[in-house]
Amino acid sequence: MTRAAPFLAIARLAAIEAIRRPVFLLVSLSSLAGILLLPLLLHYTLGDSARIIRDSALAFHFLGGMLLGTHAAAEGFSRELRRGTAAAILSKPVSRAGFFLARAAGIAAALVLFSLAALAATLLAVRAGASDLRLDWTAELPGLLALLAAPALAGAWNHRTRRPFASAAFFLLLGLLLLAVAASACFSTPLDRLAFPHNFAWEILAVGFLLTLCLAMAAALAAALATRLDPSPVLLLCAVVFLAGIAADSFLGPHLSGSALARTAYAVLPNVQAFWLVDALDAGAAIPGAYFLTATAYAAAWSAAVLAAGAASFHRLEIA
Repeated sequence: MTRAAPFLAIARLAAIEAIRRPVFLLVSLSSLAGILLLPLLLHYTLGDSARIIRDSALAFHFLGGMLLGTHAAAEGFSRELRRGTAAAILSKPVSRAGFFLARAAGIAAALVLFSLAALAATLLAVRAGASDLRLDWTAELPGLLALLAAPALAGAWNHRTRRPFASAAFFLLLGLLLLAVAASACFSTPLDRLAFPHNFAWEILAVGFLLTLCLAMAAALAAALATRLDPSPVLLLCAVVFLAGIAADSFLGPHLSGSALARTAYAVLPNVQAFWLVDALDAGAAIPGAYFLTATAYAAAWSAAVLAAGAASFHRLEIA
C-alpha cells in the first residue's frame, strides 16, 4: 500500500459522507431548481433576459456552493469528533495533518461535483432564455425532466436495493443534467438556428471555474474553523469573512495607502471580486489564460495558508 492510499481513502469517504447528507441533496436540488426555473420567471425582460438569467444562475451557484461547502466541512469534522471516528482512524498509522487535509480534499471534491451540476443547469437556463421572443424548450424541458426524474429514480432504486437515497439522487441528477446538455446540443436554437457548438454560451464555464476556486477557499476556511468551533458559528464566520471579501475593494480600497491595518485586512480577506468576472462576459472579452493561472495560484496559496493554520489547530486538539 502506498503512502497516498490512506489519504485518498479518507478523502473519498469524506466526499461520499458529505453527499449522503440530506442537507446536501436539499440545497443542491433547491439551487439547481432555482437555476432551471429562471427562464420561466425572468423571460421577456426587454433584451436583457440572457444576462439577467446568467448572473442570477451564477449567484445561485455561488450561494448554494458556499452553503454546501461550509456546512459539509463544519458538520463533518464535528460529527467525526463527536462519534469518535477521528480517534479510531488516528489510532492507525495516519497523521493528524494527513487526516485533516484528506477530509478537506474530500469536501472540495464534493463541491466540484456540485459545480459541474450547477454549470450544466446554467448552460441550459441561459440558452432557454436567450431570446426575448420565444422560450427555447429544447433546452428548458430536458433540464426540468432531469430535475424531476433524478429523485424519482433514486427513490425506486432505494426501494429495490436499499442504496442511500440522497447520494443516489445527487449522482443521478448530475448525470441527467449532463445528458440534458448533450441532448440539447443536438438541436439548433429556434430563432437564429445556431447549431453546436454555437448554441451554448460556453464562456460561462470560465467564470464557473473561477467560482469553484472561490468555493474551495470557503470550504478550506470552514474546515480550519471547525477544529475549534461548532457548525453554527463556522457558518456565520465564513459568511462574514466572504461578505467582507466582497466589500473589501469599496471599504478598504480608499485607505490602503495610509493605513497598515487596512492593508493587512485587505491582504488577509479573500478577494472574491477577482473570481466574479461576469463583467468580462458582458463585454464579450475573453479571459486570458494567465488570469486563470494567477487566480488558481492565489486560491491555492490562500487555501494552503488557512489549511496550515487548521492543521496546526487540529494537531493541538485533544481527541478522546
